[in-house]
Amino acid sequence: MRSFLLRVPKGAELLSFLKEFARKNEIKKAAVFAIGSFEDATLAYYDLETRRYEPIEVKERTELVSLSGNISLMDGEPFPHVHAVLSRRDGSTVGGHLMRASVFMVELYVTEVPGPLLERKPWEHGLKVWELEG
Repeated sequence: MRSFLLRVPKGAELLSFLKEFARKNEIKKAAVFAIGSFEDATLAYYDLETRRYEPIEVKERTELVSLSGNISLMDGEPFPHVHAVLSRRDGSTVGGHLMRASVFMVELYVTEVPGPLLERKPWEHGLKVWELEG
């Protein structure tokens, strides 16, 4: 089991960076955590009725108060699934499924998880989830 601590380059798009990092390091299953700051971001809320993500645009620099998620496989490729809570200048917060984020400064922790591979497959409500149930 490997663990990585790194700083994401300023200006990088976080999910693209994370996917490429996983590909380069042959990471197929991992837990992901981060703190830092974004220049701007798009979060989302999944509407079960419409089966679509409703975007939440955050067009200001924010503190990345909490980011957690995982990397598994989707269509044979590393797929980061990440949620985030962002704090605005006034201390108010906004959170949701991370769709896109431009990095100002992010400290990232990625740790591989042992066990069988997990691949996202179609599930009800239009989502792709792991077949593994606990």
